[in-house]
Amino acid sequence: MLELLVAMSVTVILLGMVTFMTGVSMDGYKGSRDKVLGGRQAKEALEAITQDFEAIVARADGSDNMWLYAAVEPKLNGDTVGNTTLAGPANKKIINAPRLIFFTAAPDRYDGDIGGDADNGGDVSAVSYRLVYRDQISGAAANAVGAFPSFTLYRHLVDPDDTFTNVLGQANLTAAVAPAANQFTDALDFTAENVLAENIYQLTITLLIQRANVVERFTIGGSAGLQQYHSLVIRGNGIATKADAASAEVAEEGQLVGVEIGMTVLSDRGLVMTQKGGMSRQDIINEYGTHYTDTISVPRF
Repeated sequence: MLELLVAMSVTVILLGMVTFMTGVSMDGYKGSRDKVLGGRQAKEALEAITQDFEAIVARADGSDNMWLYAAVEPKLNGDTVGNTTLAGPANKKIINAPRLIFFTAAPDRYDGDIGGDADNGGDVSAVSYRLVYRDQISGAAANAVGAFPSFTLYRHLVDPDDTFTNVLGQANLTAAVAPAANQFTDALDFTAENVLAENIYQLTITLLIQRANVVERFTIGGSAGLQQYHSLVIRGNGIATKADAASAEVAEEGQLVGVEIGMTVLSDRGLVMTQKGGMSRQDIINEYGTHYTDTISVPRF
């Protein structure tokens, strides 16, 4: 009986050790998998933004036509316009998410069938990027979070034909002259086909403007302590910024020469933690987030 008890005790100890080691291995595997998946999401998003900015199109033609719009996402950051619940769960909201609209010679215009039957010869597309907290599974309305939300980066590409007809030549890319002509509404932006990447928790855009021999950084939104702007627009007659939504535009001298992108990606576990209590936003980022950056040189115009 004593030998049996000793054998059982040893067996229980060994099983406990095996279970513990298996748990540690599984946690390590899940952590590594989440980092790989997060890296893949970031890579796809950064590649898309990089390709679009490298092929940006603008004309210094002296007109009031807008060629680039970069501003704090109007549905986030406590803005009074729109549904701020799209920023995320309470106390875990996205605190930096610029809305981008500009023109580019996108390589995937005409659904990537360049030179095919659908190609009518246009080479300039309009594109927008928006980061919000919502889902595409439950069929929620464009301004609703839905039942299965995630922090999702959307890329809405308008093919050259519609761009030429409805977008080019507008003084305000977010509010075209006729509502039917505005290609960048919530209903058109937030569709399943425009989903670029999920689990993107923060997106920082800094526009690099060269003045004489000095390059200055214009960060849209941004972290505390940095020079921040509510918006920066490029028109045919120059560059203008706003300090906040209520301010008047201020003309800026210079030429856009580059863009810096900062992106924070959460693991699946981090996404779960944003929906639960007990951890602050910064703790979630430190524990479950990975930050990626890229600097893009843009063509002169």
